[in-house]
Amino acid sequence: SSGINAEYGGPTFDKSCWFDIKFTLGYDFPNLPYLEDGDVKLTQTIPIINYICAKNGVGPTDAKSVAALDMCIHFLADLNMSNVRLCYSSAENLAANKASTVAAAQPGFKQLAAFLGDKQFLGGDKPCGVDFFCYEVLDRWVRLESTSLA
Repeated sequence: SSGINAEYGGPTFDKSCWFDIKFTLGYDFPNLPYLEDGDVKLTQTIPIINYICAKNGVGPTDAKSVAALDMCIHFLADLNMSNVRLCYSSAENLAANKASTVAAAQPGFKQLAAFLGDKQFLGGDKPCGVDFFCYEVLDRWVRLESTSLA
């Protein structure tokens, strides 16, 4: 015996701990994750990553590079959404649509590889916020299907 209980019913959470207070915290768009840094109150992954990087001088500051990386992070968000939609669907839908969803994402992975080109990171020689989000998105795809990026 492996000692692992393979039966899964999923955890149950009392969502009221969030839903009862989320609109009382002073956020413009209450959601998770959220960040409070002094008088700065942010929600959503991408703005939080961008804020932390900008505050710490990580990433480019010229308008052309910032725009290219902004385009890339939104492309990644689109690529991520099909994975998230599938993973938050029913077990039956996941089983029925996993292969086709992974196949449909392949052109996006190729576009991302072309954007990266011979650069070490998406923004050039140093990591930036988009690289962190890119890692999260690609990791999610590999966890869905280990050969996603092959």
